[in-house]
Amino acid sequence: MNPIKRENGFTLIEVLAVIIIIAVLGAVAIPKLVSSTANARQKADVATGHQVKAALDRYQLENGTYPTDLTGTSGVVSSASLIPKYISKLDTSTTQQAAADGKKGFGVVTITEDASDPMKMTISGTITNTIMIYLNSNDLVAEVQVYDQSLATLLWTSAN
Repeated sequence: MNPIKRENGFTLIEVLAVIIIIAVLGAVAIPKLVSSTANARQKADVATGHQVKAALDRYQLENGTYPTDLTGTSGVVSSASLIPKYISKLDTSTTQQAAADGKKGFGVVTITEDASDPMKMTISGTITNTIMIYLNSNDLVAEVQVYDQSLATLLWTSAN
């Protein structure tokens, strides 16, 4: 009989092998999880853009023009005629992307109508927030555009 009693347990090599496997799996999974989260936030903002355009179009169908009292400051849109009857709220908590301070939320811009075609809208250089609402000065045309968190890439536009 062997008088030395052997302890049951894991060796140092086995523990290190498990730690290395977990580290490799984490190194592969974490970047994919982060990118899928950013992608999901962009898609949520695009869905919000669709809802805003639908609310504006419902308003226009019922009233003949787009809202004339639609204003936006600091990412928050206010309108006594549009909110809350057609859409519940349009503020910085509604958008999902992790944009820089002052860029999250909604921006409203009124664009002067084209003299040759009052239903034509030319948009240039007025991007301030992740979701932009553009209204023609004649209140007959509205466009919604959704941008990424850096405001560099157009994700969706209602013009298409």
